[in-house]
Amino acid sequence: MKKAINESELPINELQQLGIHKDGKLKLDAEQTEALLHGRRTKILSLENLKMDGFGIKQLDAKLSLFRNESGKVELAIHPIYHEAKPHPLLNEQEALNLKFGNAFNLRKEYEDANKKMKKAIIEYDEQTREFVAYDPEEVEVPEKVNSEALTDEQKKHFKNGEIVTLSDGTQLQHSATDNKGVRSDRGALILSVLLDGGISYLMLRGIRNLASNWDDQKDDYTKGYRQALQDATENTARSCQQNRETVAAEEPVQEQKLSYKRSGR
Repeated sequence: MKKAINESELPINELQQLGIHKDGKLKLDAEQTEALLHGRRTKILSLENLKMDGFGIKQLDAKLSLFRNESGKVELAIHPIYHEAKPHPLLNEQEALNLKFGNAFNLRKEYEDANKKMKKAIIEYDEQTREFVAYDPEEVEVPEKVNSEALTDEQKKHFKNGEIVTLSDGTQLQHSATDNKGVRSDRGALILSVLLDGGISYLMLRGIRNLASNWDDQKDDYTKGYRQALQDATENTARSCQQNRETVAAEEPVQEQKLSYKRSGR
């Protein structure tokens, strides 16, 4: 997926205070770094010896995320583990209980923003931090294909709204704002094909959490579609490498010619 945040926009001071940005780099594994740069939540991280706002904190277990404020500046959000879920202004008591106890994975709500414009929100419950999480479905980036199968316009709409999408082989998946991979599925691995920089790129996800509504074990990952997508991704990588080699080879004679000219001019 296209990154929502560039590394040059990171709030360095805040990340340094958490001890996860040193020597000019994020000190997180690739999976958590990708989650942050795509605007998703990380897994729960154990942060130690923090010094924030003049206070010292020996240890804090929390998820992290990045977001843009109204002026477009990237800010850091810390999601600690709450003792009790805080009420959400768009939910009544029964709706909150339905999310909290798993009677519903998400709820779709409409509300009027500060400019009197009607907006939509999808609300989930993060059972790890005990927090209600809302997102705008129009901001969800949808894959073009999943396991080599192109999604229809209707399926893309369902994915944006956090509804379960079912592929022709029975594979089910669902967007999740509370998961660091941004998706849940009844299979532990998926290959997403996304439009990136004018071409198709492949995103291989493993260790995907099961659908909240699925009480059965996850199915075999290696479906026919997954194997086809893996082959497509491999061939795409090979083509890209070949094109890079050809580009370098085409430029080398020009560079050599310039060097020869410089030598002969001495």
